Amino acid sequence: MGGEIKSILPIFIIFMPWLSLAGALLWRNRRPSLARFVYVGSSVLTFLLILLLYPRAMKGIISTQAILDIAPRISLGFRVDTLGFYFALLLSVLWVIASFYSLGYISTRETRYYCFLSLNLSFCLGVALSANMFTLFIFYELMSLFTYPLIIHDETDIARRAGLKYLVYSITAGAIILAALTMQFYYSGTLAFTGRPAVGGAGISAGVLKIIFSIYMLGFGVKACIMPLHGWVPDAHPAAPAPASALLSGVILKVGVFGILRLVYDVFGVELLRKLGVSLPMLYVASITIIVASIFAITQTDLKRRLAYSSVGQVSYIILGLFLLSKSGATGALLHIAHHAFMKGTLFLCSGIIMHELGTKDVREMDGAGAKIPLTMIAFSIAALGMMGTPVTCGFISKWLLALGSVEAHRGYFIPVLLISSLLNAVYFLPIIYSAFFKKVTVKKLISHEAPLSMLFSTLSCVVFVLVLGVFVTVPGLPYSLIKIVMKVIPL
Repeated sequence: MGGEIKSILPIFIIFMPWLSLAGALLWRNRRPSLARFVYVGSSVLTFLLILLLYPRAMKGIISTQAILDIAPRISLGFRVDTLGFYFALLLSVLWVIASFYSLGYISTRETRYYCFLSLNLSFCLGVALSANMFTLFIFYELMSLFTYPLIIHDETDIARRAGLKYLVYSITAGAIILAALTMQFYYSGTLAFTGRPAVGGAGISAGVLKIIFSIYMLGFGVKACIMPLHGWVPDAHPAAPAPASALLSGVILKVGVFGILRLVYDVFGVELLRKLGVSLPMLYVASITIIVASIFAITQTDLKRRLAYSSVGQVSYIILGLFLLSKSGATGALLHIAHHAFMKGTLFLCSGIIMHELGTKDVREMDGAGAKIPLTMIAFSIAALGMMGTPVTCGFISKWLLALGSVEAHRGYFIPVLLISSLLNAVYFLPIIYSAFFKKVTVKKLISHEAPLSMLFSTLSCVVFVLVLGVFVTVPGLPYSLIKIVMKVIPL
Protein backbone atom coordinates (compact mmCIF):
# COMPACT_ATOMS: atom_id res chain seq x y z
CA MET A 1 0.00 0.00 0.00
CA GLY A 2 1.07 3.60 -0.42
CA GLY A 3 0.81 6.26 -3.07
CA GLU A 4 -0.15 9.91 -3.01
CA ILE A 5 -3.50 11.65 -2.73
CA LYS A 6 -4.51 15.29 -3.02
CA SER A 7 -5.82 16.61 0.30
CA ILE A 8 -6.70 20.03 1.66
CA LEU A 9 -6.30 18.75 5.24
CA PRO A 10 -2.65 19.91 5.57
CA ILE A 11 -3.76 23.49 4.89
CA PHE A 12 -6.45 23.30 7.58
CA ILE A 13 -3.89 21.87 10.02
CA ILE A 14 -1.33 24.60 9.38
CA PHE A 15 -3.77 27.48 9.60
CA MET A 16 -5.99 26.21 12.43
CA PRO A 17 -3.79 27.93 15.09
CA TRP A 18 -4.62 31.26 13.44
CA LEU A 19 -7.99 31.06 15.21
CA SER A 20 -6.13 32.54 18.18
CA LEU A 21 -5.87 35.80 16.28
CA ALA A 22 -9.64 35.86 15.89
CA GLY A 23 -10.02 35.26 19.63
CA ALA A 24 -7.67 38.12 20.37
CA LEU A 25 -9.41 40.54 18.03
CA LEU A 26 -12.95 39.73 19.12
CA TRP A 27 -12.82 39.04 22.86
CA ARG A 28 -9.49 40.02 24.44
CA ASN A 29 -10.96 43.09 26.17
CA ARG A 30 -14.64 42.28 26.58
CA ARG A 31 -14.43 38.56 27.38
CA PRO A 32 -10.83 37.53 28.14
CA SER A 33 -11.88 34.12 29.44
CA LEU A 34 -13.48 33.34 26.08
CA ALA A 35 -10.35 34.53 24.31
CA ARG A 36 -8.25 32.14 26.43
CA PHE A 37 -10.65 29.34 25.50
CA VAL A 38 -10.06 30.10 21.83
CA TYR A 39 -6.27 30.20 22.33
CA VAL A 40 -6.16 26.77 23.91
CA GLY A 41 -8.98 25.37 21.79
CA SER A 42 -7.15 26.16 18.55
CA SER A 43 -4.18 24.02 19.64
CA VAL A 44 -6.52 21.18 20.67
CA LEU A 45 -8.33 21.31 17.31
CA THR A 46 -4.98 21.30 15.52
CA PHE A 47 -3.98 18.14 17.39
CA LEU A 48 -7.29 16.46 16.50
CA LEU A 49 -6.90 17.32 12.82
CA ILE A 50 -3.40 15.82 12.81
CA LEU A 51 -4.79 12.63 14.34
CA LEU A 52 -7.01 12.24 11.27
CA LEU A 53 -3.85 11.63 9.26
CA TYR A 54 -2.78 8.65 11.39
CA PRO A 55 -4.39 5.92 9.21
CA ARG A 56 -2.83 7.38 6.07
CA ALA A 57 0.60 7.68 7.68
CA MET A 58 0.53 4.06 8.82
CA LYS A 59 -0.49 2.88 5.34
CA GLY A 60 2.22 4.92 3.67
CA ILE A 61 -0.30 7.16 1.91
CA ILE A 62 1.12 10.64 1.33
CA SER A 63 -1.22 13.64 1.42
CA THR A 64 -0.14 16.48 -0.86
CA GLN A 65 -1.38 19.97 -1.65
CA ALA A 66 0.27 22.46 -3.99
CA ILE A 67 -0.13 26.14 -3.09
CA LEU A 68 1.84 28.40 -5.39
CA ASP A 69 4.44 28.14 -8.14
CA ILE A 70 7.20 30.66 -7.42
CA ALA A 71 9.35 29.82 -10.45
CA PRO A 72 9.95 26.77 -12.64
CA ARG A 73 10.55 23.80 -10.30
CA ILE A 74 10.30 26.05 -7.22
CA SER A 75 6.98 26.06 -5.39
CA LEU A 76 5.18 26.35 -2.09
CA GLY A 77 3.40 23.15 -1.19
CA PHE A 78 2.66 20.63 1.53
CA ARG A 79 3.37 16.90 1.69
CA VAL A 80 2.44 14.75 4.67
CA ASP A 81 4.61 11.64 4.75
CA THR A 82 5.22 9.49 7.82
CA LEU A 83 8.16 11.60 9.05
CA GLY A 84 6.17 14.82 8.71
CA PHE A 85 3.18 13.29 10.47
CA TYR A 86 5.35 12.04 13.33
CA PHE A 87 6.89 15.44 13.93
CA ALA A 88 3.58 17.28 13.55
CA LEU A 89 1.89 14.94 16.03
CA LEU A 90 4.66 15.42 18.57
CA LEU A 91 4.73 19.20 18.44
CA SER A 92 0.93 19.46 18.57
CA VAL A 93 0.82 17.40 21.78
CA LEU A 94 3.53 19.55 23.38
CA TRP A 95 1.70 22.70 22.29
CA VAL A 96 -1.56 21.59 23.91
CA ILE A 97 0.27 20.89 27.18
CA ALA A 98 2.12 24.23 27.07
CA SER A 99 -1.10 26.12 26.25
CA PHE A 100 -2.93 24.69 29.26
CA TYR A 101 0.07 25.40 31.48
CA SER A 102 0.16 29.00 30.27
CA LEU A 103 -3.34 29.64 31.63
CA GLY A 104 -1.97 29.63 35.16
CA TYR A 105 1.47 31.05 34.39
CA ILE A 106 1.02 33.99 32.02
CA SER A 107 -0.50 37.03 33.70
CA THR A 108 0.94 39.92 31.65
CA ARG A 109 0.76 40.70 27.93
CA GLU A 110 -1.47 37.65 27.46
CA THR A 111 -2.80 38.55 24.02
CA ARG A 112 0.65 39.01 22.53
CA TYR A 113 1.93 35.84 24.16
CA TYR A 114 -0.88 33.56 23.00
CA CYS A 115 -0.96 34.99 19.48
CA PHE A 116 2.76 34.45 18.94
CA LEU A 117 2.56 31.05 20.62
CA SER A 118 -0.14 30.02 18.15
CA LEU A 119 1.64 31.49 15.13
CA ASN A 120 4.75 29.54 16.11
CA LEU A 121 2.71 26.35 16.14
CA SER A 122 1.46 27.18 12.65
CA PHE A 123 4.96 27.82 11.29
CA CYS A 124 6.44 24.72 12.95
CA LEU A 125 3.69 22.67 11.35
CA GLY A 126 4.57 24.30 8.04
CA VAL A 127 8.12 23.00 8.46
CA ALA A 128 6.89 19.51 9.36
CA LEU A 129 4.51 19.26 6.42
CA SER A 130 6.64 20.94 3.73
CA ALA A 131 6.73 19.38 0.29
CA ASN A 132 10.16 20.71 -0.59
CA MET A 133 13.20 22.43 0.88
CA PHE A 134 12.03 25.86 -0.32
CA THR A 135 8.73 25.60 1.61
CA LEU A 136 10.60 24.25 4.62
CA PHE A 137 12.98 27.23 4.46
CA ILE A 138 10.14 29.79 4.32
CA PHE A 139 8.33 28.36 7.34
CA TYR A 140 11.63 27.76 9.16
CA GLU A 141 12.45 31.45 8.88
CA LEU A 142 8.95 32.52 9.93
CA MET A 143 9.18 30.26 12.96
CA SER A 144 12.58 31.73 13.84
CA LEU A 145 11.34 35.32 13.64
CA PHE A 146 8.12 34.73 15.54
CA THR A 147 9.93 32.93 18.37
CA TYR A 148 11.64 36.21 19.26
CA PRO A 149 8.57 37.78 20.98
CA LEU A 150 8.27 34.70 23.21
CA ILE A 151 11.90 34.99 24.32
CA ILE A 152 11.56 38.70 25.20
CA HIS A 153 8.07 38.33 26.71
CA ASP A 154 9.10 39.61 30.16
CA GLU A 155 10.76 42.65 28.55
CA THR A 156 13.69 42.68 30.99
CA ASP A 157 17.15 43.73 29.90
CA ILE A 158 18.27 40.12 30.15
CA ALA A 159 15.37 38.97 27.97
CA ARG A 160 16.06 41.64 25.35
CA ARG A 161 19.75 40.73 25.16
CA ALA A 162 18.86 37.06 24.87
CA GLY A 163 16.35 37.85 22.14
CA LEU A 164 18.86 39.92 20.18
CA LYS A 165 21.45 37.16 20.43
CA TYR A 166 18.85 34.65 19.25
CA LEU A 167 17.98 36.84 16.23
CA VAL A 168 21.62 37.22 15.21
CA TYR A 169 22.13 33.46 15.31
CA SER A 170 18.83 32.71 13.56
CA ILE A 171 19.20 35.26 10.75
CA THR A 172 22.76 34.12 10.08
CA ALA A 173 21.64 30.49 10.03
CA GLY A 174 18.83 31.34 7.63
CA ALA A 175 21.25 32.97 5.20
CA ILE A 176 23.46 29.89 5.34
CA ILE A 177 20.54 27.53 4.65
CA LEU A 178 19.47 29.72 1.71
CA ALA A 179 22.97 29.41 0.25
CA ALA A 180 22.84 25.63 0.63
CA LEU A 181 19.44 25.18 -1.01
CA THR A 182 20.54 27.52 -3.84
CA MET A 183 23.53 25.28 -4.47
CA GLN A 184 21.33 22.19 -4.28
CA PHE A 185 18.94 23.59 -6.86
CA TYR A 186 21.74 24.75 -9.15
CA TYR A 187 23.44 21.36 -9.25
CA SER A 188 20.46 18.99 -8.99
CA GLY A 189 17.57 21.01 -10.42
CA THR A 190 15.17 20.04 -7.64
CA LEU A 191 14.27 20.90 -4.06
CA ALA A 192 11.36 18.46 -3.79
CA PHE A 193 10.90 15.73 -1.19
CA THR A 194 9.87 12.68 -3.21
CA GLY A 195 10.88 9.75 -1.03
CA ARG A 196 14.10 9.39 -3.06
CA PRO A 197 17.38 11.27 -2.49
CA ALA A 198 17.26 14.55 -4.42
CA VAL A 199 20.97 14.67 -5.27
CA GLY A 200 21.66 10.92 -5.39
CA GLY A 201 21.54 10.53 -9.16
CA ALA A 202 22.40 14.06 -10.21
CA GLY A 203 26.00 13.29 -11.17
CA ILE A 204 27.42 15.91 -8.81
CA SER A 205 31.06 15.59 -7.79
CA ALA A 206 31.85 14.37 -4.29
CA GLY A 207 33.57 17.66 -3.42
CA VAL A 208 30.49 19.74 -4.29
CA LEU A 209 28.23 17.34 -2.40
CA LYS A 210 30.39 17.64 0.71
CA ILE A 211 30.23 21.43 0.48
CA ILE A 212 26.43 21.39 0.16
CA PHE A 213 26.16 18.99 3.08
CA SER A 214 28.48 21.08 5.26
CA ILE A 215 26.64 24.33 4.55
CA TYR A 216 23.27 22.73 5.34
CA MET A 217 24.66 21.32 8.59
CA LEU A 218 25.97 24.76 9.60
CA GLY A 219 22.56 26.30 9.02
CA PHE A 220 20.41 23.66 10.67
CA GLY A 221 23.06 23.06 13.34
CA VAL A 222 22.35 26.49 14.88
CA LYS A 223 18.77 25.56 15.75
CA ALA A 224 19.85 22.01 16.65
CA CYS A 225 22.41 23.66 19.01
CA ILE A 226 25.41 21.64 17.87
CA MET A 227 28.53 23.03 19.51
CA PRO A 228 29.95 25.59 18.85
CA LEU A 229 26.70 26.86 17.24
CA HIS A 230 24.74 26.68 20.49
CA GLY A 231 25.50 30.11 21.93
CA TRP A 232 21.92 31.43 21.88
CA VAL A 233 20.45 28.51 23.85
CA PRO A 234 21.79 29.15 27.41
CA ASP A 235 20.51 32.74 27.23
CA ALA A 236 17.18 32.26 25.45
CA HIS A 237 15.85 29.39 27.55
CA PRO A 238 16.20 31.11 30.93
CA ALA A 239 14.81 34.40 29.56
CA ALA A 240 11.62 32.93 28.08
CA PRO A 241 8.55 32.08 30.20
CA ALA A 242 8.56 28.46 31.42
CA PRO A 243 6.00 27.10 28.91
CA ALA A 244 7.85 28.83 26.08
CA SER A 245 11.13 27.36 27.39
CA ALA A 246 9.52 23.92 27.32
CA LEU A 247 8.63 24.45 23.67
CA LEU A 248 12.04 25.93 22.84
CA SER A 249 13.73 22.85 24.22
CA GLY A 250 11.11 20.24 23.38
CA VAL A 251 10.13 21.36 19.89
CA ILE A 252 11.93 24.36 18.41
CA LEU A 253 15.40 22.85 18.88
CA LYS A 254 13.98 19.79 17.12
CA VAL A 255 12.97 21.88 14.11
CA GLY A 256 16.68 22.13 13.35
CA VAL A 257 16.95 18.37 13.85
CA PHE A 258 13.99 17.89 11.52
CA GLY A 259 15.85 19.85 8.85
CA ILE A 260 18.82 17.54 9.32
CA LEU A 261 16.52 14.52 9.00
CA ARG A 262 15.24 15.85 5.68
CA LEU A 263 18.84 16.45 4.65
CA VAL A 264 19.83 12.87 5.46
CA TYR A 265 16.79 11.02 4.09
CA ASP A 266 15.38 13.25 1.35
CA VAL A 267 18.31 15.26 0.02
CA PHE A 268 21.31 12.91 0.24
CA GLY A 269 20.14 9.46 1.31
CA VAL A 270 21.94 7.05 3.60
CA GLU A 271 23.97 5.27 0.92
CA LEU A 272 25.35 8.48 -0.54
CA LEU A 273 26.34 9.72 2.92
CA ARG A 274 28.23 6.47 3.48
CA LYS A 275 30.12 6.95 0.22
CA LEU A 276 30.94 10.58 1.03
CA GLY A 277 32.36 9.60 4.43
CA VAL A 278 30.75 12.52 6.27
CA SER A 279 29.13 10.46 9.01
CA LEU A 280 32.23 9.89 11.17
CA PRO A 281 33.08 13.60 11.55
CA MET A 282 29.46 14.27 12.54
CA LEU A 283 29.65 11.47 15.12
CA TYR A 284 32.70 13.11 16.68
CA VAL A 285 31.01 16.54 16.71
CA ALA A 286 27.89 15.07 18.33
CA SER A 287 29.96 13.21 20.94
CA ILE A 288 31.94 16.32 21.88
CA THR A 289 28.70 18.30 22.17
CA ILE A 290 27.14 15.65 24.43
CA ILE A 291 30.07 15.57 26.86
CA VAL A 292 31.06 19.25 26.91
CA ALA A 293 27.47 20.49 27.27
CA SER A 294 26.94 18.13 30.20
CA ILE A 295 30.08 19.46 31.89
CA PHE A 296 28.85 23.03 31.40
CA ALA A 297 25.47 22.04 32.89
CA ILE A 298 27.17 20.92 36.12
CA THR A 299 28.65 24.39 36.62
CA GLN A 300 25.31 26.24 36.36
CA THR A 301 23.46 27.32 39.52
CA ASP A 302 20.52 28.84 37.61
CA LEU A 303 18.10 25.93 37.14
CA LYS A 304 16.93 26.95 33.67
CA ARG A 305 20.49 27.52 32.43
CA ARG A 306 21.38 24.06 33.71
CA LEU A 307 18.43 22.63 31.81
CA ALA A 308 19.41 24.64 28.72
CA TYR A 309 22.92 23.16 28.63
CA SER A 310 21.40 19.76 29.25
CA SER A 311 19.26 20.26 26.13
CA VAL A 312 22.34 21.11 24.08
CA GLY A 313 23.82 17.73 24.98
CA GLN A 314 20.61 15.73 24.70
CA VAL A 315 19.74 16.98 21.21
CA SER A 316 23.09 15.70 19.99
CA TYR A 317 21.99 12.20 21.03
CA ILE A 318 19.68 12.46 18.03
CA ILE A 319 22.53 13.58 15.77
CA LEU A 320 24.68 10.72 17.06
CA GLY A 321 22.03 8.09 16.39
CA LEU A 322 21.20 9.50 12.98
CA PHE A 323 24.77 9.51 11.68
CA LEU A 324 25.50 6.00 12.92
CA LEU A 325 23.58 5.13 9.74
CA SER A 326 22.27 1.94 11.34
CA LYS A 327 18.69 0.83 11.87
CA SER A 328 18.76 0.76 15.67
CA GLY A 329 20.69 4.02 15.80
CA ALA A 330 18.13 5.76 13.59
CA THR A 331 15.28 4.26 15.62
CA GLY A 332 16.81 5.53 18.85
CA ALA A 333 17.40 8.96 17.31
CA LEU A 334 13.83 9.33 16.05
CA LEU A 335 12.34 8.08 19.31
CA HIS A 336 14.57 10.44 21.29
CA ILE A 337 12.99 13.38 19.46
CA ALA A 338 9.78 12.54 21.34
CA HIS A 339 11.42 11.20 24.48
CA HIS A 340 13.56 14.27 25.07
CA ALA A 341 10.64 16.56 24.24
CA PHE A 342 8.54 15.14 27.08
CA MET A 343 11.39 14.72 29.57
CA LYS A 344 12.80 18.20 29.08
CA GLY A 345 9.31 19.66 28.70
CA THR A 346 8.46 18.27 32.14
CA LEU A 347 11.64 19.70 33.64
CA PHE A 348 11.06 23.19 32.26
CA LEU A 349 7.41 23.16 33.36
CA CYS A 350 8.56 22.09 36.83
CA SER A 351 11.12 24.91 36.84
CA GLY A 352 8.30 27.34 36.14
CA ILE A 353 6.34 26.05 39.15
CA ILE A 354 9.45 26.22 41.34
CA MET A 355 9.99 29.87 40.41
CA HIS A 356 6.25 30.65 40.61
CA GLU A 357 5.70 29.04 44.01
CA LEU A 358 9.08 29.10 45.76
CA GLY A 359 10.41 32.34 44.34
CA THR A 360 13.81 30.93 43.39
CA LYS A 361 15.60 29.51 40.39
CA ASP A 362 18.88 28.86 42.19
CA VAL A 363 19.54 25.15 42.63
CA ARG A 364 21.30 25.95 45.92
CA GLU A 365 18.08 27.34 47.40
CA MET A 366 15.81 24.32 46.85
CA ASP A 367 16.40 22.46 50.13
CA GLY A 368 13.13 20.92 51.27
CA ALA A 369 11.24 21.86 48.11
CA GLY A 370 9.77 18.35 48.04
CA ALA A 371 7.90 19.11 51.26
CA LYS A 372 6.36 22.26 49.78
CA ILE A 373 5.50 21.15 46.25
CA PRO A 374 5.72 17.33 46.40
CA LEU A 375 3.89 16.50 43.16
CA THR A 376 6.00 18.94 41.19
CA MET A 377 9.25 17.59 42.61
CA ILE A 378 8.16 14.00 42.03
CA ALA A 379 7.49 14.88 38.39
CA PHE A 380 10.87 16.62 38.22
CA SER A 381 12.58 13.56 39.69
CA ILE A 382 10.96 11.14 37.22
CA ALA A 383 11.94 13.28 34.25
CA ALA A 384 15.48 13.72 35.62
CA LEU A 385 15.83 9.95 36.08
CA GLY A 386 14.67 9.58 32.50
CA MET A 387 17.41 11.94 31.34
CA MET A 388 19.92 9.69 33.10
CA GLY A 389 18.57 6.68 31.19
CA THR A 390 16.94 4.92 34.14
CA PRO A 391 14.95 1.78 33.19
CA VAL A 392 11.16 2.09 32.93
CA THR A 393 11.52 5.66 31.61
CA CYS A 394 11.64 6.54 27.92
CA GLY A 395 15.19 7.82 28.32
CA PHE A 396 16.39 4.26 28.87
CA ILE A 397 14.80 3.14 25.58
CA SER A 398 16.64 5.89 23.67
CA LYS A 399 20.05 5.11 25.12
CA TRP A 400 19.64 1.36 24.74
CA LEU A 401 18.81 1.71 21.03
CA LEU A 402 21.64 4.18 20.48
CA ALA A 403 24.09 1.76 22.11
CA LEU A 404 22.71 -1.08 20.00
CA GLY A 405 23.00 1.11 16.92
CA SER A 406 26.66 1.75 17.72
CA VAL A 407 27.29 -2.00 17.75
CA GLU A 408 25.37 -2.51 14.50
CA ALA A 409 27.44 0.21 12.83
CA HIS A 410 30.66 -1.39 14.15
CA ARG A 411 31.33 1.80 16.10
CA GLY A 412 31.02 0.48 19.63
CA TYR A 413 33.58 3.03 20.79
CA PHE A 414 30.75 5.58 20.96
CA ILE A 415 28.99 3.63 23.72
CA PRO A 416 31.26 5.17 26.41
CA VAL A 417 29.96 8.58 25.29
CA LEU A 418 26.45 7.48 26.29
CA LEU A 419 27.68 6.06 29.60
CA ILE A 420 29.72 9.15 30.50
CA SER A 421 26.80 11.36 29.56
CA SER A 422 24.47 9.39 31.85
CA LEU A 423 26.98 9.79 34.70
CA LEU A 424 27.23 13.54 34.10
CA ASN A 425 23.42 13.77 33.98
CA ALA A 426 23.36 12.15 37.41
CA VAL A 427 25.93 14.64 38.69
CA TYR A 428 23.80 17.66 37.83
CA PHE A 429 20.35 16.20 38.57
CA LEU A 430 20.73 14.00 41.65
CA PRO A 431 21.88 16.81 43.98
CA ILE A 432 18.68 18.72 43.17
CA ILE A 433 16.54 15.67 43.96
CA TYR A 434 18.48 14.97 47.15
CA SER A 435 18.17 18.57 48.35
CA ALA A 436 14.45 18.65 47.61
CA PHE A 437 13.54 15.50 49.52
CA PHE A 438 16.28 14.88 52.09
CA LYS A 439 17.27 18.32 53.38
CA LYS A 440 15.47 20.65 55.76
CA VAL A 441 13.28 23.37 54.31
CA THR A 442 15.23 26.55 53.57
CA VAL A 443 13.23 27.98 50.66
CA LYS A 444 12.56 31.67 51.19
CA LYS A 445 8.94 31.75 50.10
CA LEU A 446 6.80 30.04 52.73
CA ILE A 447 4.04 28.23 50.87
CA SER A 448 2.25 24.97 51.51
CA HIS A 449 0.42 24.39 48.26
CA GLU A 450 1.09 23.31 44.72
CA ALA A 451 0.82 25.49 41.63
CA PRO A 452 -2.50 26.47 40.02
CA LEU A 453 -4.38 23.48 38.65
CA SER A 454 -3.70 24.23 34.97
CA MET A 455 0.05 24.32 35.60
CA LEU A 456 0.14 21.23 37.79
CA PHE A 457 -2.15 19.19 35.52
CA SER A 458 -0.08 20.06 32.45
CA THR A 459 3.16 19.13 34.20
CA LEU A 460 1.80 15.80 35.43
CA SER A 461 0.36 15.07 31.98
CA CYS A 462 3.79 15.66 30.47
CA VAL A 463 5.58 13.40 32.94
CA VAL A 464 3.05 10.62 32.30
CA PHE A 465 4.38 10.47 28.74
CA VAL A 466 7.89 9.92 30.15
CA LEU A 467 6.65 6.71 31.74
CA VAL A 468 4.14 5.69 29.08
CA LEU A 469 6.67 6.01 26.27
CA GLY A 470 9.09 3.91 28.30
CA VAL A 471 6.68 1.13 29.17
CA PHE A 472 3.73 1.02 26.80
CA VAL A 473 3.96 2.90 23.54
CA THR A 474 7.39 1.65 22.45
CA VAL A 475 6.23 -1.99 22.45
CA PRO A 476 5.73 -2.87 18.75
CA GLY A 477 2.76 -5.20 19.21
CA LEU A 478 0.51 -2.68 20.91
CA PRO A 479 -1.95 -0.42 19.05
CA TYR A 480 -0.87 3.17 18.35
CA SER A 481 2.72 2.19 19.16
CA LEU A 482 5.13 5.05 18.58
CA ILE A 483 7.82 2.71 17.35
CA LYS A 484 5.50 1.54 14.55
CA ILE A 485 5.47 5.07 13.16
CA VAL A 486 9.22 5.45 13.55
CA MET A 487 9.99 2.16 11.81
CA LYS A 488 8.07 3.35 8.74
CA VAL A 489 10.26 6.45 8.54
CA ILE A 490 13.66 4.74 8.44
CA PRO A 491 14.74 3.77 4.89
CA LEU A 492 17.22 1.13 6.03
